[in-house]
Amino acid sequence: MQTTSLRYFLTVARTGSIAAASSQLNVAASAISRQIANLEAELDCVLFERRPRGMVPSPAGERLAQHAQHVLLRAEQVVAEIQELQGLVRGLIRIACSEGFALDLVPKVIAGFHARYPGIRFELTILPPAQVTHVVAAGEADIGVTFRRAPTPPVAVVYETEVEMVALAAPDHPLAGSAMIQLPDLAAFPLALPTRDTTIRLVFEAACHAEGIAIEPVLTSNLLSALLSFVRSTKGLALMSALSVQTPVQLGELVQIPLRARSSLLRGIQVQTMRDRRLPRAVTVFLHALIAALPASGTRPIPADQL
Repeated sequence: MQTTSLRYFLTVARTGSIAAASSQLNVAASAISRQIANLEAELDCVLFERRPRGMVPSPAGERLAQHAQHVLLRAEQVVAEIQELQGLVRGLIRIACSEGFALDLVPKVIAGFHARYPGIRFELTILPPAQVTHVVAAGEADIGVTFRRAPTPPVAVVYETEVEMVALAAPDHPLAGSAMIQLPDLAAFPLALPTRDTTIRLVFEAACHAEGIAIEPVLTSNLLSALLSFVRSTKGLALMSALSVQTPVQLGELVQIPLRARSSLLRGIQVQTMRDRRLPRAVTVFLHALIAALPASGTRPIPADQL
């Protein structure tokens, strides 16, 4: 079995269709179908069950998917080890994160790392928190940065801490000079919030419920950048982690206002890697740089087998 056919097969297994795999791999659907047909002929078995909602691996397909993932990861490791013989000259680092980290923190760390090691390439994918953990566990991303939702994700957690929620506003906002505000203070201004399936919205609504208040947002969006654009142009407020907007705050484009409530407004964050995987040298060095940019109080030692 060739690695190309295994890669095509595994992508179909993950995406659920040949069309989706074709789009992700940028390969003709006919070529993917042919490779899968060749695998089925070679193994003399059916690898997928065709269902109304897509293609699902058969029992034989599930076994092959496990084997394919191991083979492809090992192939990537060999390539990384060869590149390491030349130092941090070449390599690819795949990062998955939720949008809050992609607005400012992760691109800023990437920029600093690129200045030191210009031959390293990056692939940054923005996903909901649970999907970040999924792609890291499957080996589709080297590093995941996400707000924690599951108590025990099937990954290695190399860093975790909790961060406070803050209110963000334009520099000329009436509350801009406040040392601290309370939840009821938000009701006097247009509020911009992410959608109900996000950790920040869940924490915020739980805090409002604990105080017996209800605050309806003027704007709800699944894009944090849209919320920030709203507050820049209005007397509105947006709620998110201070980690999401370090640079705009430092440049004076936005101000952050500490927010307090009777119940906790803390959210857990994690940096994740694939469990029991030895990371390539470039990934490990970048991982140290990323953790150095996060609050020091939450640092966990990186396991020795990942150095």
